[in-house]
Amino acid sequence: MRALEQVRALVTRHRFRCAGEALLQEALAQVLTEAGIPFQREVRLGDAGRIDFLLTEARVGLEVKVDGGLSEVTRQLLRYAEREDIHALLLITTRSRHDSLPAHMQGKPVRVAVLRGGLL
Repeated sequence: MRALEQVRALVTRHRFRCAGEALLQEALAQVLTEAGIPFQREVRLGDAGRIDFLLTEARVGLEVKVDGGLSEVTRQLLRYAEREDIHALLLITTRSRHDSLPAHMQGKPVRVAVLRGGLL
């Protein structure tokens, strides 16, 4: 899925200068806006919960995590992947251990963008 890989590359190239998940989400919104990528924030996905970003045209869900264990994040993404209105998922994280997520959930591509420089 082209949009998934495009956003993953965009995020991993960018150096985020912020502290905490809320500020990272604000910075990510700015990066997406500057790149001309249409999105919605804090989209309610029924019983699956609320995803941080949804790329409106490609139906790619973006979840931002600076904390949390692998099993917790996996369960959360699996709930999102069960939704028909989500076509792919990208986890944006500061945790390298999250990089071991499966490449597909419910037949949908899942990618991880680890912010190697971390946050300030």
